Amino acid sequence: MRWLRTLILSGLLALSIGFGSPIGLPLAAAQKADQTVYIVQPGDTLASIALRYGLATVDLAKANGLINPNLVYVGQPIVIPAATPPATATPSTPRAKLASIANRLHIVQADETLFGIALKYGTTIQSFIDANQLSNAGFIVAGQPLIIPITARSNEAGTAQPRTPLPAPFTGLDIGQLPLQQGSLMEITIHASQPVSLTGQFGNWSIPFIQDGDRYIGLVGVGAHPVTGVTPGLHSVIITATQDNALPTVISSNVQINPGHYNSEYIRLSADRQELLDPQNVNSELAKLNAAWTVFNPIHYWTGLFRVPVDKFIKISSPFGTRRSYDGGPFVSYHEGTDFAVPAGTPVHAPADGVVVVAEPLSVRGNAVVIDHGWGVFTGLYHLSEIKVTPGQTVKQGDLVGLSGNTGLSTGAHLHWDIRIRGLNVDAMQLTRQVFP
Repeated sequence: MRWLRTLILSGLLALSIGFGSPIGLPLAAAQKADQTVYIVQPGDTLASIALRYGLATVDLAKANGLINPNLVYVGQPIVIPAATPPATATPSTPRAKLASIANRLHIVQADETLFGIALKYGTTIQSFIDANQLSNAGFIVAGQPLIIPITARSNEAGTAQPRTPLPAPFTGLDIGQLPLQQGSLMEITIHASQPVSLTGQFGNWSIPFIQDGDRYIGLVGVGAHPVTGVTPGLHSVIITATQDNALPTVISSNVQINPGHYNSEYIRLSADRQELLDPQNVNSELAKLNAAWTVFNPIHYWTGLFRVPVDKFIKISSPFGTRRSYDGGPFVSYHEGTDFAVPAGTPVHAPADGVVVVAEPLSVRGNAVVIDHGWGVFTGLYHLSEIKVTPGQTVKQGDLVGLSGNTGLSTGAHLHWDIRIRGLNVDAMQLTRQVFP
């Protein structure tokens, strides 16, 4: 009955964690600012982090308000109680000094090697590999934060938290909303000590930035296409700042991209609709829409959460990212949006404020409405039976834009809703759960 004992212990653990913190208020929020903050690395578990600092897993979970201690993700900050030295402490080492050393980080520069970093701090390559759970090859990339081992003899590094120190004019870099996976919308926030011009790069995608008060914000999609999308694993975000009469300053950060875990489906088309998949037809329509999607509008129209475009639906008949085979072919396509099963003629509403940039019949997408929400974010509403708006019209969240239908490449009455970030599809439902600026 091992499974029963495990189940009982898990329940007791969840109860002990839950009663240790008021509902909706993680205890981590009440911790003091001088405590160590550990950033979860690939391969970490809460148990391994607890072991590193000589803590019980349940105590570390309580300190961070974690209901399920098994669910930690790469990039997550874990508060380490201030009075706790790392597990490798010796009785002769002062506790306060150990807490400080455990918090020391080195940010990998473009021309550095692990050997050179180890030599710089008077320790060994293996110590860095063990402290940071690196592969035996010791592979590192520019911008990666490395924990400086306690065995390091040099005090050259300060007691910096992750993402700092950064070279001037950068003062802060944040990437969210974590955890990221294929199909996510990635938000990058930059703080600088003075006005700068910023550009960013994530894979093959450039990232335009808009100044918003004292911060700069860039949005970029994480591709989910089964062939050309972003593969799970560590990827780099590179940010370049330029100022008058100064050389560009470049920083980079690693982000962990998790798999989307998408399902697969077979699509059977009637003979009269198979011709809609003719590559010339598909590419011609895509080129027309790309002319709208790729325009970057610096005006930010929407606020708060997006809403689902239909008030009621029978079910989500095809989620975002589903791998698709048409008429028995290979799974080299995927579903670019979310399909809602609704009767034909169901009112379709604007999911957020914006400006209509497309409102016309299309071959593949049927009667279509595309809304520009600003900052490179676009809504697509397809297969409509009727269109109720015109290009150039300003719409508010909830305004009627059309009626659902079965036009274009469709096998039944439904609404297809997708979100594109300058032409790249992301999961639209994410914006109904998380607020983006």
